[in-house]
Amino acid sequence: MKMHPDWEKEVERLEYVKQVILDVLNVKISKSAEYSKEMRAINKEMWEETGALNGQNSILKIPSFLQDINFLKRNIADSARNEKEIKMLERQLVSPYFCRIDFKEDGECAESFYIGIYGLRDINNDEILIYDWRAPISNMFYDFEPGPASYECPAGLIEGELLLKRQYRIDRGTLLWMFDTNVAIEDKILQDILAGSTDGRMKTIVSTIQREQNRAIRYGSKRVLAVQGAAGSGKTSIALHRAAYLLYRDRKTIKAENIRLYTPSGIFAEYISDVLPELGEDDIPCNTLTGLVQSTLGDSFKKYETYTEMMEWQLSQKSIDEKSGQLESMGFKASEIFTAMLEKYAAVFESKMIHFEDIAIGDAIIASRDELADLFYNSFSYMPVAKRLSRIETYVMTRINEYMKQRKKEKIDEFANSEEYMDESEIKARSRIAVKRESETAIEKVKNMISIDIVRLYQRLFKDDEIWRLCGGPSSEKIRKRTVEALDNAILLYEDQSPILYLMALLGMLDADKDAKHVMIDEAQDYSYITYKLFSRFYPNCGITLLGDASQNINSAFGIGNLKLAGELLDPDSLEYTELSKCYRSTIEIMEFASQILPTKAIPYGRHGKKPEVMTSPTVDGVCGLVTDCIGNAKKDGYSSIAIICRNLGSCQRVYRHLKTIMPVHIIENENDQIEKGVVVIPSYLAKGLEFDVAVAVILSEDEYLHEENQLFYTVCTRALHRLDVCSIDGAGILKKIESKHD
Repeated sequence: MKMHPDWEKEVERLEYVKQVILDVLNVKISKSAEYSKEMRAINKEMWEETGALNGQNSILKIPSFLQDINFLKRNIADSARNEKEIKMLERQLVSPYFCRIDFKEDGECAESFYIGIYGLRDINNDEILIYDWRAPISNMFYDFEPGPASYECPAGLIEGELLLKRQYRIDRGTLLWMFDTNVAIEDKILQDILAGSTDGRMKTIVSTIQREQNRAIRYGSKRVLAVQGAAGSGKTSIALHRAAYLLYRDRKTIKAENIRLYTPSGIFAEYISDVLPELGEDDIPCNTLTGLVQSTLGDSFKKYETYTEMMEWQLSQKSIDEKSGQLESMGFKASEIFTAMLEKYAAVFESKMIHFEDIAIGDAIIASRDELADLFYNSFSYMPVAKRLSRIETYVMTRINEYMKQRKKEKIDEFANSEEYMDESEIKARSRIAVKRESETAIEKVKNMISIDIVRLYQRLFKDDEIWRLCGGPSSEKIRKRTVEALDNAILLYEDQSPILYLMALLGMLDADKDAKHVMIDEAQDYSYITYKLFSRFYPNCGITLLGDASQNINSAFGIGNLKLAGELLDPDSLEYTELSKCYRSTIEIMEFASQILPTKAIPYGRHGKKPEVMTSPTVDGVCGLVTDCIGNAKKDGYSSIAIICRNLGSCQRVYRHLKTIMPVHIIENENDQIEKGVVVIPSYLAKGLEFDVAVAVILSEDEYLHEENQLFYTVCTRALHRLDVCSIDGAGILKKIESKHD
């Protein structure tokens, strides 16, 4: 290969940049030692002052002690920031930058700009040596070919000509290769990266972000961005890089704690946890819908069913009646019809189910029921129900306190004039106790009158025939029976979690999350219609990014599927909807196989590999033997990340028992397990969003992946980067569909 004419100059510059990084790193390491020394000194001083606080004039020492505490807090924060910068510099030393662009602004001289994951300034002259990939000028690398180009910055639109795009491969501080390119990201770089193996953790894609991905990452015009993306189109990477971009662009107003990231499971949260730290940002705590509900309702229930538990129950259920009952109930509670029914129920509760009574202490009427009703329906009618009741409580308690104050004076006079001798303190004490006893019943009555037991209220909708009919409930008894049984056992089914919080929101019992500045929802197709209605109230003003794929809506009875509709429910007046059709994960052969299961708009990126192979056996033991052979072949070919994906947990356990006697293997049984390196056995619904070098789809019975489960099997097959094998029992229905496409 002919050496690039600028090779020596680029190597020389790289060495200079590395030296600057080392110089900055040494400064930071010295600071780290200084912070440790300061911390020891402050701790010593505080220890000495702690002893002084027990002696004479101790009160005079308190200001000094508090000052030391503030010094210590500042020292800890500065030290943590310094340690974070040290880690970034150490990473930067390995690969300082990945590209260079030469840009000539109109009316100015041409300049060269080097772009990396982190920015870097020369400590000798403050010159910018490397631009952060999120900087405005860096956008031209992703969006433009050489020729007319522009970028937006705080000063406005900067226009000019992009003269050069040069890409580098730098590893362990050594320049391996470089070349100039005329396309967004040179195919060779992307091919090399996609052809590599995964280690079970998601990585950054900064050097290979594609134009359509970049536009989603940097989008900022409307409040809601909905991204419909094919399997392997980089949706989750977009979410995380978009979070990093927002933290950079809006660093004065947004911190990591202001971003909410909803993920399908704890496994997925662990899988993506390295990305933001690699990008130099604090990790964003992930949440699930069940996590939000549990943090809101606390110990109101002994069991909160998770999404994955719901899926496992559904996929393991043998009884057709039980399964159809669950699907009917889930579908109904996820629907627009049930959403409207809850809105009707909230109106019925307000107009017919709140009863006021006279509040009296003895013969004295503190507040009449007519007065309270007037406050509720007229004076405070502009407020949500719960807020009105709270205001009424404040109003009545103020009246009670005024009455008690007057009664206390009367009691003091009464005890003072009694024949029994009492000193002043005893008179006051007896008066206080007597008045408290008089008012206890009234205070208890007020609390009972204004309190809303949301669990009982939600359950009453399903228990009370008249209310169910009044709110427009369907005639099906299965839904009501299933719900009441679960609630009686203090179990909140996943299908009931959004509805109960939505009812709280309708009544004013759920305040909006005011600390949230941006919300990211991954696998957005799996959330229900009513969940998006809930989110529209819980996150009314902040930015929202939805990322999902209708083709991977593995529970179509529940999930909304349509991301455009989801976005419209959040904010129809400020919505941007975009589609990503290119698949970068799987080979062309794997995507062609997957399209036989479920035709989609997915366009595989130009990377070829082995055709998926379908192997069958008449027995379950025979299928397990086929799986063993597939694993052996994959290992021989150098693959290390191998997933054995079964439809449900029972099938996983059957295959795992066979494999564990032969080889090291790990099984994922719930969403809090961690993905280990090597061979892993995992249920279909927990594999969502993950990727592996090799996926072996296992089918242990003829009726698996039938009854509208094409999307689930499609999701399973598209977990594979390089190789897909299917090991199945003879006669499996889903295979007949594939075979018919081959004919």
